[in-house]
Amino acid sequence: MEAVVKRARIVAVVIGSVFFVLVCAPNLGAQQFYGTITGTVTDPSGAVVPNATIKVTNVDTNVTSTLTTNRAGVYVASSLIVGTYRVEAEAAGFKKAVADRITLEVGATPKVDLSLAVGRTTEVVEVTAANAAILQTQQTDLGQTLNITAVQNLPTQGGTRGRSPYSFLQLAAGVTQQFGCSGGGDGVGGCGNDGNVRISGSRPRNDDNILDGTSITPPVFGGQDVQPTVEAIQEFRIEQNSMSAEYGKAGGAIVIQVSKSGTNHFHGSAYEYNKNQKLDAKDYFADPSKPKNPFTYDEFGGSIGGPIVKGRLFFFVDYEAIRLHGSQPVSGVRVPDAAFRSGDLGALCTGNGGTFDASGNCSGGTGQQISDPNTGAAIPFNNIANNTCVGCASPSAVSQALLGVWASGGTLAGIGVDALSLNSPGSSTANRFNPRVDLNLSQKDHIFGAYHWDHGLGDVFSSVYVGKAGRQINRTSQYAATIGWTHTFNPTTLNEFRFGITHRIGDRMAFGVGADTPSTFGLEGLPNCLSSVPDTSGGKKCGTPGVTIKGYSGVSNSGMIYEPASTFHFSDSVSKSLGKHSLKTGFQADHYSIDNYQPNAVDGQFDFSTAFTGDPFSDFLFGKISSGSLQVQNAFVSTRAWAYSAFVQDDFKVTPKLTLNLGVRYQYDQSFHEIHHGLANFNPYTASWEQFGVNGRPDTTLDPSKKQFEPRIGLAWNPMGGFVVRAGYGIMHPGFVGHGRAGDGSPSPNLLAPTSFNPGTFWDVNPLPGIVNPDPSKITAPIPVNSNISFSSWAPRKQYPTYTQLWNLTVQKQFGNDTTAQIGYVGSKGTHLPINYAYNLCQQTPATAAAVPSGFNYPALGLWSETSSPHCPVAAAVLNANTGGPFGCGGGFSISSVYCWLTVTPGWWGLSSSIYHSMQAQVDHRFSHGFQLLANFTWSKLIDDSSSDWGGFWSLDVLGQDLYNRKAERSVSAGDIPKRFTFAPIVELPFGRGRKWLDSGVGSEVLGGWRLASIYTIQSGTPFGITDNKYGFCNSSGMFTDRPILIGNPASISGSQRSTNLWFNNQAFDFSGTCPGPGLVDLTGPGDTSKAFGNAPRFYSNVRNPGLNNLDLSLQKDFRIPVGEQTRLTFQADFFNLPNHAFFTEPNADPITGYSPANPALGLRGSGFGTINTTAGGLGGLAANRIIQLGLHLYF
Repeated sequence: MEAVVKRARIVAVVIGSVFFVLVCAPNLGAQQFYGTITGTVTDPSGAVVPNATIKVTNVDTNVTSTLTTNRAGVYVASSLIVGTYRVEAEAAGFKKAVADRITLEVGATPKVDLSLAVGRTTEVVEVTAANAAILQTQQTDLGQTLNITAVQNLPTQGGTRGRSPYSFLQLAAGVTQQFGCSGGGDGVGGCGNDGNVRISGSRPRNDDNILDGTSITPPVFGGQDVQPTVEAIQEFRIEQNSMSAEYGKAGGAIVIQVSKSGTNHFHGSAYEYNKNQKLDAKDYFADPSKPKNPFTYDEFGGSIGGPIVKGRLFFFVDYEAIRLHGSQPVSGVRVPDAAFRSGDLGALCTGNGGTFDASGNCSGGTGQQISDPNTGAAIPFNNIANNTCVGCASPSAVSQALLGVWASGGTLAGIGVDALSLNSPGSSTANRFNPRVDLNLSQKDHIFGAYHWDHGLGDVFSSVYVGKAGRQINRTSQYAATIGWTHTFNPTTLNEFRFGITHRIGDRMAFGVGADTPSTFGLEGLPNCLSSVPDTSGGKKCGTPGVTIKGYSGVSNSGMIYEPASTFHFSDSVSKSLGKHSLKTGFQADHYSIDNYQPNAVDGQFDFSTAFTGDPFSDFLFGKISSGSLQVQNAFVSTRAWAYSAFVQDDFKVTPKLTLNLGVRYQYDQSFHEIHHGLANFNPYTASWEQFGVNGRPDTTLDPSKKQFEPRIGLAWNPMGGFVVRAGYGIMHPGFVGHGRAGDGSPSPNLLAPTSFNPGTFWDVNPLPGIVNPDPSKITAPIPVNSNISFSSWAPRKQYPTYTQLWNLTVQKQFGNDTTAQIGYVGSKGTHLPINYAYNLCQQTPATAAAVPSGFNYPALGLWSETSSPHCPVAAAVLNANTGGPFGCGGGFSISSVYCWLTVTPGWWGLSSSIYHSMQAQVDHRFSHGFQLLANFTWSKLIDDSSSDWGGFWSLDVLGQDLYNRKAERSVSAGDIPKRFTFAPIVELPFGRGRKWLDSGVGSEVLGGWRLASIYTIQSGTPFGITDNKYGFCNSSGMFTDRPILIGNPASISGSQRSTNLWFNNQAFDFSGTCPGPGLVDLTGPGDTSKAFGNAPRFYSNVRNPGLNNLDLSLQKDFRIPVGEQTRLTFQADFFNLPNHAFFTEPNADPITGYSPANPALGLRGSGFGTINTTAGGLGGLAANRIIQLGLHLYF
């Protein structure tokens, strides 16, 4: 009975809490998009004045909000659009007090106190309040706002998506940016896909991006669904550390962008920016004798905004287009020569010292004789035209058709091989459109609607297939739409509702899509692709088959991705001013919808390498494959999920000088489910397949956490004018990380079916035999372990909730009206951070390694196995007992019905952690007297045991060398950048009209209107790590993730000794710790199993990749146009990497690069080990060489 009562109480509390939140209405939106002005009204004696009338007016739109002070004399004007404001206070018996020119920024809460003098209300007392927001006395978060002056003038480089406001992230304290790593979370560098940005210790892709109050961050991969134009952005803000409870779904940072709205006056612009190779410097490693790669970049657009009905209805709209055309030189493309293409392979004999006898049989030297694939009879003179015997095979019509689109020509590069050098063209286009409408229904109601559309299309061309057969289409189409309604119930109560949609379609088509299909070349029986995939003529023209021929350049045309994804956002919030308390409560619901179509080898991938006829190219001419693969997907993998969150925030003014920020947030992220029950996974605990949502199995892939509570607490103390001390602490949980293919499920056989074609199959057979189609009847639970089914990974249903703790202690000082300086300690700690890992890893030991005979492998798979291990999980014994087969530990991802073995299973789990400490300092001078400055310095240390959660599963950074000893993986992070300094001034030269000198005349026209803006960045390099890429194979994963033994100091080379020819001491490592067995490893020396796991750290804190020393400069001149007061034409020349510094990638960490057994002096080292031979341009807008961008910008 007591248990029933307890459960009833719990249910009652939950229902009551939900009802309260729903009735009181919530959101994450009010401060995410707007700002707040607050203050206290006092009389001459200092006593508070209750019930004073406050009018807050936007000077650009003349829209006024009227409210009254409460019993504590406090007023709070919430949900104000960013801009410039005037605040008026009136009370009977007092003169009117007016504070003018108050700059309100997104997320800011300037304190504007007003003191009333005794007198008549018709009298006015002006209060100095300009730039009141620059001293942050009401909040404890660490944020940085870039106003429209910075957005318009600081140099931003155009790329395939245009000039991006996101590049301004680098200007905030605590932000570091990796470059020169392998990207996408792959390899040693552990980079991410959002410009490789880390914010105060967070991982890449862990920030939430908010546009006009709606999150535009897609689940799983992070980043932004939509990228608005620079022209459309009014303000850009980065929020981080101990934020208000209204913020969440992030690992520590929120990026806020606010679009422009119209005003009472018409304003607009038109612009064009251009770049090409003629003005740019050459890459550091480019051949000086060869011309620069040609390209043309053009970005153009315009905007206009103003009143539809003055004071009530406003609009703003902009359009931008990007056109990028270029080519990339490609050399060494190996294609068949004219004789081989015609079927005359006689050079295989004569070119190798052989001769033909009268019957056409080859002998002598190393000459090769080709034979008929059916009878085995020799083909006279190696000429297929002579293959006329009874029962002999005919040349393949499929192969002849493919040769019709195969590149030809070039210079002789070997027997039957020509080498081509060509310029591979590429192009991309983008179009962006951003309209917005604001409507003031009354003083109590404001409604706005904003739409952001972003469409990009790129073409890539194969170097082997020519014409349309070699064209690959890459497309992104996305939009975000938001509707917001702010309603004021009374002077102390305000409600805000928000509805938003984001939609994104990303695709990568196969070569030849829209022009060809396998049947175009006579390859029959391959099913069509999904009819809804664009450019495929309803699924009938899905591309050209992929072909590789040993000895020739081939085409890997195996993949197609088409993924529409949508997010629906609902939110509401209530703000209430109650005495000394500013209360806010909010609720948010987001629905995620992802439809994934991603078959590998959608057009078939075929390999010719076995030489059934004596030569791989001869095999191709007869159409006899060595291997082939195909995947058929008959429907989208359609995953859906909801996410809910609620918060309560109380900003409590304990005294006029002390404010407490108290809040709590709850977040519930539902696990994704597939609407067709089309996800399955292998459970290593039971050695069986599990179909989600079938036969009593849960419908979702993971069990969501119900414990994601996020307390927030902060203190802001203003002990004296112009000085504030702040401290804060908070917990945050990131949003979704997985959905189906993203680490917690695989498409099951009712949606996706793989086919492996038998070696020796003739591809002219109609239809091609052995094709497997998806079969809904295979939905069973458990799916038999000997089924021909592949899977990508496995994740336990019970997941640890990932969370980050954040804290800071800072002091801020204001100097004059326009300048602040801030310094403080900022820290964070990540717990249960997700990583990929090898779940059923059979760890090698010296004893088990010695028990495995050298070269022991499965002949069909070429992988090795051990028959026993002390570290294999229970699934190993179950599988062995059920099948009688050994428990394999290799590098594949399938269950083989032939050998009944389970390979190493990649998994996803919250096993990682991090810790970050930093000193962050900042100087911010708001634009005044022709000068603006933002400078910051970060001194930090970041430690973790894995620096990435996505991509690069088989990498040093993710897998590690010993899964069972996570402590050995702990080191400085791949993203550890100890020192970073940025300096971003905007300077108007003091000449010309309205300035200090040369106010008029010819000198004014020539020297006037000039402006300089720059971003200077200097930062330390990221740490370096080395895997035992050739000599270590001891962790049974089938991959090279072991580390060497340190026998010296790799940092002993430094200063003038260090160069791109040798970046570190490459003799400081012992690579002899290896295990016998894997046939994949060419052992060059005796292995020592006692050194199986090296003592070298994951990353070396004293060996750093090259750092960054970069200056981007913008030189601008305004030309006054005598049409209106504000019309001007601005010429802009942007110089990216002005000093032309080379920014290098990380050194080569592979010890066998350039290894030659003929040069024993190198030891077990290659000549390329420790060298650098590439630059790091393109990451995060970084220019590897000087780039010049010219532009004209008309403002009116």
